[in-house]
Amino acid sequence: MKLHDFFWDSPALDPYRKNVKSGEFLFEQGFPGTSFLIITRGIVELVAKKNDQLSVINYLGAGNMLGEKALFDPSVFARVFGAKALGDVSYLEFNQTAIKDLHKNSPTLLIEILEATLRIANERINRMNLLVQKFRSAHPTERFLQLLLYFSAYHGQPCSEGKAIVVNFETINYYLDINSFQLEEMLEGLIKTKFLIRKTDTVFVIPNEEKLKENIPKLKEEIVPLDFV
Repeated sequence: MKLHDFFWDSPALDPYRKNVKSGEFLFEQGFPGTSFLIITRGIVELVAKKNDQLSVINYLGAGNMLGEKALFDPSVFARVFGAKALGDVSYLEFNQTAIKDLHKNSPTLLIEILEATLRIANERINRMNLLVQKFRSAHPTERFLQLLLYFSAYHGQPCSEGKAIVVNFETINYYLDINSFQLEEMLEGLIKTKFLIRKTDTVFVIPNEEKLKENIPKLKEEIVPLDFV
């Protein structure tokens, strides 16, 4: 008889459960780490600090993991990003002692955790490879357009008009060295050419990803901010 839907709901993992309230950090960027985490409820913002600005790099939900290095390496490491709760969040936290206990008392459960870790690691490698490919161009506008397509592929939400993505200066500036005026010029250029629809200050819709991709050679010459030249 199946007692739980996901491995992280197993009662055997109850000793490792933790909770944080909305707005609290699970950990901060640069802090020493000796454990890895599995999100079990809620949404976590993966954040990075650049020029004293906090940028949201990704949103992670149930089943995602953080700090997997601690699974295999007992040494202390620095957290590359911070993790902040977007709403109340529950998670599991394991250090080397916990891993040894699971290996002894719940080996099947540990195998499930390791399999999930490998799946997520593979997905992250694929994402990074895609991002490297999209950023090969030295042209700033093309890099911006490719970044929008990357957001759409991995963070976009389907809607009646296309794919909705969140675009704000802090997040864009984490990937590209541009200022807010350059960003607004490029956004306005895409809106005028109907490759982008503005829904709110930070939410935009890409009506047709393939059409946008096909028109990058043309757009990168048409919507270049003046101070890019």
